[in-house]
Amino acid sequence: MDIALSLIPILLTLLVFSRIVGDTPAFRFVQYLFVGVSLGYAVVVIYHQVLRPAVIDLLAASGQPALATLRLIPFVLAALLLTRVSGQQTSSWLANIPLALVFGVGAALVVGGALIGTILPQVLDATRQDLSSLAAVLGSVVLLIGSIVTLLSFTLTRSPDPNRQRWIDGAARVGRWVLLLAFGFFLAGSISSYLAALNERLLFIVEWVRAVLGA
Repeated sequence: MDIALSLIPILLTLLVFSRIVGDTPAFRFVQYLFVGVSLGYAVVVIYHQVLRPAVIDLLAASGQPALATLRLIPFVLAALLLTRVSGQQTSSWLANIPLALVFGVGAALVVGGALIGTILPQVLDATRQDLSSLAAVLGSVVLLIGSIVTLLSFTLTRSPDPNRQRWIDGAARVGRWVLLLAFGFFLAGSISSYLAALNERLLFIVEWVRAVLGA
């Protein structure tokens, strides 16, 4: 029974591998199946963890007008989104209100996360003095210089002093190489993860074939 059930992921994996020879109908079938299952799962999760608890909380707050009004706001914004489905210009513009709210909050979260989670820690690490060993000192120096030349690679203005501009251009050129090295490391990490996933799928197929053959 387990071998028969394992045949389903085996077939789906082989259908995905058919993408090697081109955009085949088998690959599109798996792609549509994945999108459909993902959307179905998302709808179920949203219903049980978002919509249903929100309705229960709204009904529970029916005796408190202020609280009920506050909890009714998300439903009103969701209803405004449905006006875009009608396709009528007289009412579809109402969907811009919740969309603007979503994009505004999302942009604020992204900017705040970038500042607090990326830029600020990198600035603190670049300015931190670690004199415990020679390797730590060299690492701090390399990190500080790399951060400076990388920022200089985004310079859009030119200095009136030719000598100063020559130094800035040289540092910006080094900064672009630092960016290329960083992107290379990121790409290598992504390829390593993809190869690990491919290796896991191939091992799964080999183990299934061995189980079927009794090897």
